[in-house]
Amino acid sequence: MKNVIGLLAFSVVFGAFAESAVSQVLVNQRWPWNEKVDVDFVLSGETSDVEVTATWDAHPAPCRLGSLFDCAPGQRRFTWDPASSPFAGQTLTGFTVAVSNASAAAHNYIVVDLVNGGYEFLADAPAGGWAAEHKSSKMVFRRIPAGTYTQGEEKGTFELLGLSDSSSNTYAERWNRRTVTFTSDFYVGVFKYTEAQHECLSTGTPGSSFKPKKISYDSLRGNLDVADWPSKGYKVGSNSIVAKLRAKAGGALLVDLCEEEQWEVAARAGTTTILPNGITTADNYDVFTNKLNEISAWYGTVGTEEAAVGLFATNNWGFCDVVGLVGEWTLDAAAKQGGNSSLPRFGLGNSTDPTGSDQSAYGSAYRVFRTASANWKNPSLQNILPCSRQMADPTSEYSCSTRFCIHLKPLGTLSVGGE
Repeated sequence: MKNVIGLLAFSVVFGAFAESAVSQVLVNQRWPWNEKVDVDFVLSGETSDVEVTATWDAHPAPCRLGSLFDCAPGQRRFTWDPASSPFAGQTLTGFTVAVSNASAAAHNYIVVDLVNGGYEFLADAPAGGWAAEHKSSKMVFRRIPAGTYTQGEEKGTFELLGLSDSSSNTYAERWNRRTVTFTSDFYVGVFKYTEAQHECLSTGTPGSSFKPKKISYDSLRGNLDVADWPSKGYKVGSNSIVAKLRAKAGGALLVDLCEEEQWEVAARAGTTTILPNGITTADNYDVFTNKLNEISAWYGTVGTEEAAVGLFATNNWGFCDVVGLVGEWTLDAAAKQGGNSSLPRFGLGNSTDPTGSDQSAYGSAYRVFRTASANWKNPSLQNILPCSRQMADPTSEYSCSTRFCIHLKPLGTLSVGGE
């Protein structure tokens, strides 16, 4: 059934971001050949986020049609497809569009409602901290700005942890020091995916357990025959957890797992130290473990892997539990090294907007996970560092959760199944 937009009109709302402005808004419905609505406008000044909302006779409260993130100045277009919205088939009389601009700082956080759907922007975390609902009926993402970041570790890091000279060399090659550059912002989940959030997405009713949900890569994204990344872009299985999360977030947000480099950027939070809260090769093992106790559930700490998320100090950007507790799946495939299927590919170079590798190039469906289970102990503490890169079969549910990412500039079409 076609949507008919009646009495089409527009208005312009100037945001609080003084360095940019929206003007020359023009709204047209593609009719009769297509019911999509094109909203053309001019953004002047600085790059900013643009939100498009609308009201109509049967829906007088502003309804967010979508957002354009990191929108560059110039002539721009936003297209809304009512047929793909809850208002499919309706005649929307008295239809009025409002376009507003906002700085990235106004959108530091996105909070997705896992029960009712939709999302809201926050400039700052709540004064009293994130509540129980943010680990059960909602999901919080923090914005990470475009830029160049340091990844990996040098040999001295592994010597500090007590590894032999040869082992230190091996890990320094496998998880080598390098830089990664992202040319657009992205959002990463503040918490690991919890059992309570999983129950909410699966049943519609939030659970009460804030422990990380151990889950397979296949359950998160669907079988690799359908959802292989990056060869099939961001396509996921129609009944996957990511598909359910996208349905709650709405079509304006492309939610998926983190690329492994995105994960490490979030974990390090702009630091170049061994742990996000400090430690350099000038320190010693005891100082390292004392610092680790501040931010992580790991072997020897109370609760170890049975601990809930958010109990330890955050990193500089407010991300919780970025080391230890449980491993976290990323999008990326892993390569076999010299026939050893327990090691992911290594020796990555400096990169810009990396997309990982296609698993078929290596004959392995194994996927990379970052950090590790809380049961790692000396001499294996290297496996819970932000630089740690390991791999597992995508069907494994033994020790990995994840934290989701909102990709603001997708590589492929957002869709489900084999579309």
